[in-house]
Formats: sequence, C-alpha cells, structure tokens
Amino acid sequence: MSGTAARTTATVVALLSSPVALLTLLFVGPVLAILVQGVLRDPSVGPGITFDHYAEVLRDPLYVRILGRTAFIATVTMAVMLALALPLGFFLAFRAGRAEIPLLLALVLSEELNPIVKIYAWRMLLGRTGLINSALTSLGLISRPLEFLLFSSVSVVIVFVASWITYTTIPIYASLKAIDPSLIEAAEDLGAGVLVRFWKVVIPLAAPGIFVSMLLVYIPLLSEFATPALVGGTGGYMVGNVVQEQILELGNWGVGSALSTVLLIVSALLALVAYRLSRLRGLGAVA
Repeated sequence: MSGTAARTTATVVALLSSPVALLTLLFVGPVLAILVQGVLRDPSVGPGITFDHYAEVLRDPLYVRILGRTAFIATVTMAVMLALALPLGFFLAFRAGRAEIPLLLALVLSEELNPIVKIYAWRMLLGRTGLINSALTSLGLISRPLEFLLFSSVSVVIVFVASWITYTTIPIYASLKAIDPSLIEAAEDLGAGVLVRFWKVVIPLAAPGIFVSMLLVYIPLLSEFATPALVGGTGGYMVGNVVQEQILELGNWGVGSALSTVLLIVSALLALVAYRLSRLRGLGAVA
C-alpha cells in the first residue's frame, strides 16, 4: 500500500511540476527583468549598478504627484465600486429569486465587449456634445456642457467603475451566497435595522469576497494606462501612462522599471493589508 501511495504521489508531483515550473518562470522572469533594469546604469554613462532611477522616481515632484494621483483615483474608484457591489451582490444572493441567474449572466456578458470599444463609447457619452450633457441641457438643468465629465480624473473614475464593477461584484456575490440566510434573519429578529445588519453581519461575512475583489480590481487599477490615456487627459494621467511613455516611447528602461517596482511593492503591501483585514473581519464575525 505504501509503495502504491508513493508511486501515486510521484505521479502527481511529476504531472504538476512542469506547469508549476512554467508558471513560476513566466512570473519570476519578468519580475527579475524589471528589478535588474531598475538598478542598471544608463548605457550612455557606462556599465554598473545604481539606485539613481529610484531616487529620481521618489524625489521628483512630478512623479510623486502622479503616484499620489494614481493612489487617489484607484482608492476612490474602489470605494465607489464596493458601495455598488455590496448591495448588488446582496440583492443577487438573497433577493433576486428566479432572476438571479439571468441577472448574473447579464453582468458577466456585459464584460464580453472589447474594452477599447467600451472606453470610446464612454467618450461619446461624457463628451461636450455627448448624451449626458445633451440630456442635462435639454432638461434645463445646466446652461453649458460640464467640462469635467471628460478628460479629467472624474471621467477616469466613471469609466473604471463601469469597466471593473463585474469583477468587484462576483467575488462578493459568491462570498455572500455561502452565508446562511438564517443569520441575517436572526439579526432582524433581534431588532437590528437594515444598516446595522448590513454593517455588522453582511460586510464581515463578505470579507473574503471583498479581499478577492481588491486583489482582482484595486491592484490592477494602479497600473492601468488605456483608460487614463483615452479619457483622462492631463487631469487623469496615472503611473501606468508614465511607465508606458518611459519604456515604449522614450526607451528609458531604468525609470520605467523603477516605477514598475514601486507599484509591485505597493501592490504586495496592499494585498497583505487586505488579507489581514479580511482575517480580522472573519474573526469578528465568528466572535
């Protein structure tokens, strides 16, 4: 029996080792390349190791301002999406009834449209002569088009929310779906109001889904460059745009790699914080 178990274990290890090694290589390889490029001296100066690229990124007021703007836009976007995804996930899990699966499929199918097409569609909606400004003008609510709706941080947040809401909602929905509805009913029987039930019961139990949502959404938002480039203008310029410009347009791999490494470190710290918060919420819910 032990021999059979050993052979089974060896077979499983052999079958898994190749794909795991390939995935590790595909992940570790690019990360190592970025780390190396970030500390290599500019070839025009001469070979060697330097941390000047990191010093430039962390000391230059322009880069610091862009890093702050990126964090602000991503945080506001994530907060808005959680404010929408939590009640939407709750409705799908407990209130939708027979419409649950059709609504869930509609939410998923909404993501099948090409992202560039969606971004350009939002440009048409948010522009000076777009549908939103035209409708507000026709209703007499505004006398002239709202300039901040396009080529600003506001437009970046709007398009981000529309683009990533599905990826925020589904993990929360899956987490809520695993909750016993009797827990919510018990809180209601004990006199807890809607907001109290939502804050004290639903959100702590949905903590794993919120954690997954932050991994799937918040971290990628920090490196997004297509949406800020197409609808953000100078007011929505983010770190992803700087990295693209430095590497692809200017060929400055040092600064581009240093910025990418800073984003990688920030992403790892955010993932750790989100994980710790989800554990604390889970313990609070159990207690």
